[in-house]
Amino acid sequence: MPTCPRCFATVVAEGSCAACGLRFVRDGDLLDVIGSSEREARAATVERFYGRSPFPGYAPADDAASLLDRSRQSAFLRALDTAIDPSARVLDCGCGTGQLAAFLALAGPRRQVFGVDGCAASLRLAESFRARVGLDNLQLVRGELFDLPAKTAGFDVVVCRGVVHHTPRPYEAIARVAACTAPGGALVLGFYESQARLVHRARRSLGRVLGRPAAWLDPILRRADLDPEKKRIWIDDQYRHPEEHILPLPRVVDCLDRMGFAWIRTVPPLGTDPLFAAAPRPGGAGMVARRVGMACAGLRDPDAGLICYVARRPAAS
Repeated sequence: MPTCPRCFATVVAEGSCAACGLRFVRDGDLLDVIGSSEREARAATVERFYGRSPFPGYAPADDAASLLDRSRQSAFLRALDTAIDPSARVLDCGCGTGQLAAFLALAGPRRQVFGVDGCAASLRLAESFRARVGLDNLQLVRGELFDLPAKTAGFDVVVCRGVVHHTPRPYEAIARVAACTAPGGALVLGFYESQARLVHRARRSLGRVLGRPAAWLDPILRRADLDPEKKRIWIDDQYRHPEEHILPLPRVVDCLDRMGFAWIRTVPPLGTDPLFAAAPRPGGAGMVARRVGMACAGLRDPDAGLICYVARRPAAS
């Protein structure tokens, strides 16, 4: 049975949660809080974009084992899984096709994982995979990022990786996402950092001049093992997205400082310490050096300037 993301009660009725009144349209176990409501124009444009090219896609043969194996090839995802308690309540904001949320649910069967996204097409893919592999500890929800259907201060870990920079008001989006983090909980915020994204923005400008992406300069498009459909989706997401902003790391850190969050680390660098163990916070010169390093890594960066800032909300006094 579905679980309400706002109060965590089991949903037994159609149309609304009997415990908190959250209204939704139920599609199997997927809860659609947006339904047929008219969306803000820019959000609707982004949804149409992802409706054409859900990102990332699934291969026809994908199952629980293949998703686990593929996810564990990423050092960052291994570190994230290790850092999250086996029984934590986790929120993935902007989950897209649900692959990260599904990985965290598969890797921690006692976790309660919620994935929220605004794109119906992406969530249909996510729900199809969830149902096929029998992931009862993953609840998918269609909802607006600026009106999240999720419990305020209700989640031990909040992950929002690669979403806020695709919204018209990214710093407001950061605040909305961060508000869902429980006292003492961790926020993992991924965004296109302005210096780290420099090389990719140059690649994109060159692609406009050439009339096609400069594949020899893109570490994803250079991969011989990646099938053409995944490359097409990458090109759409990275070269043709209708809404994109780049955010300077110091301003993001300042935004979360004002909300009371404490620095843990940035990724990169990943390092060998546990992901949620606090690393030294760099001063002004150290921050400049870190961002210069991110820019210099651009030619070989498979994430095209996507970095993560990890922060902790202070425990309740």
